[in-house]
Amino acid sequence: MHAEVQKTKERSGWSAKRTLAALGIARRSYYRWLREEAWARGAAVTKPVQPYEALAEEKEAVKRYALAHPELRHRELAWRMVDEDVAYLSASTVYRILKDAKLVCPWRRRSKRRREEEEKAARADERWATDLMYVQVQGRVYFYVAFLDEYSRYIVHHELVRSMDGDSLSLAAQAAIETLPRGADGLPLSRPQIRSDNGSGYISKEFRIVLAVNGLDHQTIRPHCPEENGLIERSNRTIREALEEHDPGDVHEAERLMKRIVDWYNGKRLHSALGYLRPVDYYRGEPKRLHEARRQKLAQARHHRKETNLFGLRQRTLPLGP
Repeated sequence: MHAEVQKTKERSGWSAKRTLAALGIARRSYYRWLREEAWARGAAVTKPVQPYEALAEEKEAVKRYALAHPELRHRELAWRMVDEDVAYLSASTVYRILKDAKLVCPWRRRSKRRREEEEKAARADERWATDLMYVQVQGRVYFYVAFLDEYSRYIVHHELVRSMDGDSLSLAAQAAIETLPRGADGLPLSRPQIRSDNGSGYISKEFRIVLAVNGLDHQTIRPHCPEENGLIERSNRTIREALEEHDPGDVHEAERLMKRIVDWYNGKRLHSALGYLRPVDYYRGEPKRLHEARRQKLAQARHHRKETNLFGLRQRTLPLGP
């Protein structure tokens, strides 16, 4: 077939495109046949240049950063490198680089229940979730109580209490409410709805009085349905996993350790539900500006990558505008 096409081209003086059209051969099929013929002969086939292929130095930077931070998954790894100006690559590209280097295991997508849009908080301090978690310190049981802003996943208040009764939880609730910004009249500018389970402390008279005095609404989840309070449950799991790496000697050391963990959770840990920003960025920051800054970094790096990969093949592209 190739010989027939070449003979027709020489006799007619037509281009390859016109020749193939006259012979009724699809260009895609013709060039596929040429590649297959070259492979059958064992000839070297030039790999086409991919303009947006990650550069060699970028791949090495990704592998070095991944080895230095083995506890991070590829998505958080990608956004941390963007924020720290190490490499500007998408999470999927980082995953491919790590997979080729055998630094990550292939993963399977697991189905999970997604919260309905009407369930989600639309702004900070619209809804707070609260829950208790058992914490054992030198054989004695304490209770970690936290109030989590559902919009930003920010832990607005936490403490270790010795009892789960109404008095302990009402004092913790009042301390959490005190963190709200206040107006000239001394009243909170926001009145978040409190969501909790049906534990004895949360349905106690003392807890209800504290919320009523501050003008806050209280919503309890359905019995035996902890997934309705899933955000605080997942946050508690993360806190517990970090706490299990330590063995505090007494309750005071445990409180200091808990504060460090919560500070890390709020101010350093990148949260997947927030587009891999920190909870503090959403709670009192400017998440849109941070996402836009990341987008610009990725766009500039992609433009530079294209120029580098295509250098010497054709003229340079125009500078990337704002």
